[in-house]
This record gives sequence, structure tokens and C-alpha cells, in this order.
Amino acid sequence: MIQPSAAAFIADSMATASSIGPNALIAAIVLPFFYLAVYLDYAISRRQGRDDYEIKDTVGSLGVSIMMSALGTTTILVRLAIYTVAYEHLALWQWSPASPWTWVLGLLLYDFTYYWQHRMGHEWNLLWASHGVHHSSDRFNLATALRVPSASMHLWTWVFALPLALLGFPPAVYAVAALLNLLYQFWIHTERIGSLGRFDRWFGSPSNHRVHHGVNERYLDKNYGGILMCWDHLFGTFEDERADDPVRYGTRAPVRSFNPLWINLDSFWALCKDAMRADRWSESLSLWWRRPGWRPPRAAQLDPKPAFDLSTHQHFDAPALPGLPVYALVQMALLPVQLVHLIAVATWLPWQPELAYGLYLSLGSVSLGLLISAEPARQRLGLALELARLGLSAALALSGQWFGELALPAWAGWTIVMAAGTSAVLLLRLMWRAPQAQMAPAP
Repeated sequence: MIQPSAAAFIADSMATASSIGPNALIAAIVLPFFYLAVYLDYAISRRQGRDDYEIKDTVGSLGVSIMMSALGTTTILVRLAIYTVAYEHLALWQWSPASPWTWVLGLLLYDFTYYWQHRMGHEWNLLWASHGVHHSSDRFNLATALRVPSASMHLWTWVFALPLALLGFPPAVYAVAALLNLLYQFWIHTERIGSLGRFDRWFGSPSNHRVHHGVNERYLDKNYGGILMCWDHLFGTFEDERADDPVRYGTRAPVRSFNPLWINLDSFWALCKDAMRADRWSESLSLWWRRPGWRPPRAAQLDPKPAFDLSTHQHFDAPALPGLPVYALVQMALLPVQLVHLIAVATWLPWQPELAYGLYLSLGSVSLGLLISAEPARQRLGLALELARLGLSAALALSGQWFGELALPAWAGWTIVMAAGTSAVLLLRLMWRAPQAQMAPAP
């Protein structure tokens, strides 16, 4: 195969960028800055001696983010297709996308629907099982902002926006409004910014969102608004942050894992177990629609869980082999580069290689999460999966075709091969030099 020149490769990339839709274009531009901001904030926090971040928790958050975004490039087409069908066949009238008022009103109304899908995500067990992934970190930082659950984004949140289709807002307005609403909420996941005065009263802010992530009784199920807080004032769910009641983050049924796959599945599995232990079918079915915390009496008897006690709430940690958390954090930094590339080419890539690309990135997230597990068996599984991922990366690079569609120039292919080979050698060395009997907490 004749490898394309670097100039041709850049020209093809620019042509691809010019052909992608506004939603993908915004994501492809903004996401690199978000991931860069996470690593920069992590480094600054460590240098300042702050405990905003913990390395394994950060790996878990970034892994959840990569899985959600990688698989979302395929499912977003399904969501947009359903919205488009509803818009074309059920809309009462149609707003012109040429009018700026269409975009302003569309963003406002989407924020209203977001309030309700967010609130229902806290009030129904089935929806909380997915949305709770975002709350599962007991840290509050920019990495937590990216801990967006796959099930929420791909299976149900878009349903709440269908009224916009009935009101005649074009699919492009819905797609951009949803993305802007999500992107806005990135900066409010921080403890660095205190109260912003009157701004906190009406807009989503770090103080308001710290309250939302709190497990304190006062803060539980408050401040659902995305961009605007007027909905919380209107429906009685607003709460101010108070200095005499410091926010404690996480959930009242914490996930004891840094593996992004299990972070996504833990609550679903707990609900399935309770449903199977119920005495009656009515309890098994109603469990999914009841408020979080409710359990069938027989399930609570067979598997009792202590009542939540804020005084015993602590940061989750688990020992990892020395060096592996740092390896995982560095490798996780390379995945967003490929994620942005996938988003950029997803509009013309056939669904089979697109899905394969997404699964490849998800494999990386899972393998890195397993490597920093405390259990030796999971570490060995993580090692096998990570070596397989690195081997696949090298094989694809040597073939000159990245997932069968994008031709790689020689310099890019050999760069990938050298990076994969170096990573494999370093990983094997870390595993060899760190006996499993000598476990030490990660930095």
C-alpha cells in the first residue's frame, strides 16, 4: 500500500472537519480543552497540596467519560432519527432555524425539559441507576464533570426532549441545545470557586452544583437546573450552600470500584438482585419506578444494609500495585485524542468501523480500570486486555488503515507502533517489579 503524505493527511482531515455537523464540530473543538483542563487542574491541585483529586478516582471518571462518548457516536444517530421522525410527522408547527429566536427559545425550553429529566433521574430507581453514575465519585472536580453515564445519555434522557419536536423545533436546534447545556455544566464542577453572589441565585454555578452532589440531608435532591436555576425556585427544589454544613459528595450507596464498566453497572445489578429476592411480582416490577432507597421487604431482610450515617462517610480508596495508577492516568490521556478523531469522522464512517472504534476506546477504559483494582485476578485480566489493546493498536497502525477506513501516513503509523510497544514493555516491567503481596496505596 502506498502511504499518503503528511500534507495529504492534513488536507483530508481539514476536509472532514468542514463536513461534520455543528454538534460534532462543537464537541471536537471543546472536548480537547476539557480533558486538558482536567489534567492541568489535577497537576495544580497536587502542587498546591489540595485533595480535590485522587489518581485512581480520576482514572475512573475519565474512563466513564470515554465509554459514554465513544459509544455515543453511534447512538446519537438513533436519538436524532427518532427526534426527526417526531418533528416531521407530529410537530404542531415548525420554527424556522434561520430565526435567532428559534435558537434562544429552543435553548430555554430544552433547559426546562432538562430540569425534569434530571429530577426524574433522582426520583425513579431505574433512572437513578444510570444517573447515579455521575454522582458516584466522592470527589468534586472537573473529572467528575466528565463522569457522564452511558445509559443516561444513550437510553432515556432524550425522551424528555421530545416535546420540543412536537412544538416544532428543528433537530439541529435540539442537538445543539442539548450539547450546549451539557458543555455549560463542565465548569461548575469545582471547589475552587466559592459563592458568586446574585449569579448563584439564577444560574447554575459551582456553589449550586456542589449542593446538588451532596449526600447531606439538607442538600439531598436539590438544585436540578442545568443552566438556569429558576426552575428550582419555581418547583421548590432550590437550596443554598451553607458554611455550617460542608458538602459531602458521592452517593448513599457508594460504588466500591474504579472500573468504569462496573461503575456503570453496579446500581443496575443491585436492583436486579433486589427484584429477584422480592416475594411478589408486583414488588419486582414496582421496584424500578419507586424512589431510590426503597427495597422489597424480603430483599431487605435477606441482604440488610445499614442506614446512611454522614459521620461515617469517607473517601473510597483501594490499594493498587505501585506505578500502575500513574501508568493508567498517562494512558488515559491518550484516549481523548482518539475520541476526538472518532467524533470528527463519525459522520461519514460506516457504522461497523465506527462501532468497532468505539468498542476499542471502551476496551482501553475498562482495561486501565481493571489494572488499578485491588484484586489480583482483576489486575491479571486488566493486563491481558491492555496488552491486547496495545497489540491491536500496533497491528492497525502497521496495516496503514485505522479501522479499515482512514489511511495513515507512515510517520503516524510508526509513532503508534512505538508508543504501543513502549507502553507494553513498561507495563510488563511494572507488573514484574511489583509483587502482588506488597500492595501500597497509590499517591
